[in-house]
Amino acid sequence: MSDLPARDGLPLRLTTCIASLAIVSALLSACSSPLSPKEVLALADAETRWAARPFADYTFESSASCFCDPEISQWARVEVTAGVVTRVVLLASGNEVAPDRRQYFSTVESLFTRIRQGQHDSYLADISAEYDPRLGYPTLIRFVADPNVLDGGSAHYARNVAPLP
Repeated sequence: MSDLPARDGLPLRLTTCIASLAIVSALLSACSSPLSPKEVLALADAETRWAARPFADYTFESSASCFCDPEISQWARVEVTAGVVTRVVLLASGNEVAPDRRQYFSTVESLFTRIRQGQHDSYLADISAEYDPRLGYPTLIRFVADPNVLDGGSAHYARNVAPLP
């Protein structure tokens, strides 16, 4: 086996194999999914770009439009270290969100997970997503609920991803 570079402790070959399996799995499940096969491929491509980013810890701004806590509906700067939200600051006020409330804010990785899991949610009629062309993170995700489901849809926004200093 060749000495390929590693990412997060995993050899590149293993990381590529895992990504390929995820793509095949997603394509197989796309038949009855709110994601089309083209959207599943776009998701896989975006996740590959995100996995190839040159930094592990990052900050980004997020907001959501949903029937949810008002804090989440505001633009906030989210800091992620070792895959965990470690700090959240509301942009409008500059107030830091209490540690016990950080769990309501997503990492970029959990946004990808929500898209993948959403394709199996029976109450969703559609999922659409837009991705950053360079880093691949979702900039907009829309979950559209079936017409008979009240308050089931949402939109999630992300922007300004940067490495943590």
